[in-house]
This record gives sequence, structure tokens and C-alpha cells, in this order.
Amino acid sequence: MRLTPHLHRIAGSEQAAGLRGELNARWDIVESSFAAGIGRSLVDHGVAVDWATLRLTDKHRRRPVTGVSDALTGFQHGRCLICRSPLTDADRIAVDHVFPYSLMRRFGTVSGWHGPDLDVIWNLAPAHEHCNGTKSARLPTSGELWRLARRNEAILLSPHPLKKTLQLALKGAGYHGRSGEWPDFLRQVLAACD
Repeated sequence: MRLTPHLHRIAGSEQAAGLRGELNARWDIVESSFAAGIGRSLVDHGVAVDWATLRLTDKHRRRPVTGVSDALTGFQHGRCLICRSPLTDADRIAVDHVFPYSLMRRFGTVSGWHGPDLDVIWNLAPAHEHCNGTKSARLPTSGELWRLARRNEAILLSPHPLKKTLQLALKGAGYHGRSGEWPDFLRQVLAACD
């Protein structure tokens, strides 16, 4: 591990509290992968969200990999996607569906929804429990979409295991991983909401 000047600035900033969770989340991925023997499966097939435990799990073995909130929070600079305030250890954190999951049900059945799966990493974001409850089932604001796009782009540019998960989730949804494609992808999702 290399302690860069940038990392030292983060450690001395308001984001320091989130740094510990981010580092623990990344280390938990490594340890859990070794313990469960899922390294190759994780790389090849990605992970899924186990909603009963709010943990990322290997799709095939359904074993815990790490907390979904901690793993994503670092890519959001330790901030709530909705209000942009820091997420601290003292806060109650929820995982928000940026595009509400209820959209898929609004069309009668999930199979009636013509957009991408909304119950996957690209659409999930840590938020304050209060912000998430207040947002409820409303569509995301343009600011929330911009932050979601930046966060997902950061994941795709990283070596983090979530990168493969995000790539697999988006592969069949019309996103090809080219730079600058997020605005078009998000406009397509918005169009499916009409």
C-alpha cells in the first residue's frame, strides 16, 4: 500500500470517518474471497445484493463478501447521494434505489418493465436513512443522476471487485462501458419510466 499525499489529505478531512469503512470493506472482500474460495467466481460472475443482510454475495454460492454500503460509500466520497452531507459512523445508513424499485412493479409485473434491472449495483447508493425515507419512490433529481453517473464511472475506472459486478449488470442493459456513455444510459432509463 502506498500512502500518497492525497490519501493523507483525505485522512485529515471530514471524509476520514468514511475512510476506515472503505478500507475495511475492501479488505473484507479480499478475506472473504480467500475464505470462501470464490476469487475466480467473483471475477467471472460478479456479486449480488443479499437484501436480508444488506451484504454483497457471490451470485453462485451466496456467501457474504462485504457490506454493500461501505463498499459503495467510498466511491461517493463518503457522502449521502441524496443530500450530499457526509455519512458518519453515528448516522443510520440506508441503501437507496436511485431509480425506485417500485417502477418495475408499476407496470404490473417486473417483466412488464422495459428498462434495466433496478435492483443491482449501478442503481444502489448509500444514503442517510432519513433522506432515503423522504425520497421514497420519487424519480431521481438531475443532481442525483449526475452523482450516480460519476460514482459508477469511478467504479468502472477502479480495480475494485465491484467493477466486474457493475460491468456484468450493465452488459445486457445497453451500456457498453465507453467513457461519456452514462448520460445516454440514464436518459434511456428515464424514458422507460414514462
